[in-house]
Amino acid sequence: YSRQRHIDAGYEFVNTPHVTKAALFETSGHLDWYADGMFPPMEMDNAIYYLKPMNCPMHNLIYGARGRSYRELPLRLFEFGTVYRYEKSGVVQGLTRARGFTQDDAHIYCTREQMPQELDRLLTFVLDLLKDYGLTDFYLELSTRDPDKSVGSDEEWEEATAILFEAAEAQELEVVMDEGGAAFYGPKISVQAKDAIGRTWQMSTIQVDFQMPQRFDMEYQAADGSRARPIMIHRALF
Repeated sequence: YSRQRHIDAGYEFVNTPHVTKAALFETSGHLDWYADGMFPPMEMDNAIYYLKPMNCPMHNLIYGARGRSYRELPLRLFEFGTVYRYEKSGVVQGLTRARGFTQDDAHIYCTREQMPQELDRLLTFVLDLLKDYGLTDFYLELSTRDPDKSVGSDEEWEEATAILFEAAEAQELEVVMDEGGAAFYGPKISVQAKDAIGRTWQMSTIQVDFQMPQRFDMEYQAADGSRARPIMIHRALF
């Protein structure tokens, strides 16, 4: 059902490897900022490999596999992607905190001008799909920059945070601020849902990222023939 809903919404279904060379996570910044959450490296054939903790670096390789035009944007890549994260033994708990799991994961590449509309469309899609699975009691949490654990300029973070806040407010749900809780590459909206006994669980996350398109030197040809850099949006549904 989820796969068909994504296809109907204009997503392209992809698959990526579970293991890759360390260089990819050096480029993405994960080895600088997320190494504690990754499994130890493996050495094979005179190279260092890691289990992937996230799918985004590999989706960036798909984007960069050939030249892109503004006519292709927004480009929406979707994967049932299995990731591996080295959670400490004391916090591993059932299916809610695991060391390996499969996400309904997507990455959207769009122009700066498309970003507000795409975020609004994306958040509506996420909430509607969660409602289809019987979840109805939501609020939104907006995580902002931690200056000690982030990359990028203040201007980029301020712009991304403001646009995310506008998209959250447009859903007419309660918005709770999570100061300093964002990932190293950009601010985040998380959909918080309540279960039958009133407990709150983080479900879906949407993050705006100005940094990875720069780190991967991602470009597209604009309408005037110039080269421009896309904006990247990370979206994990479950």
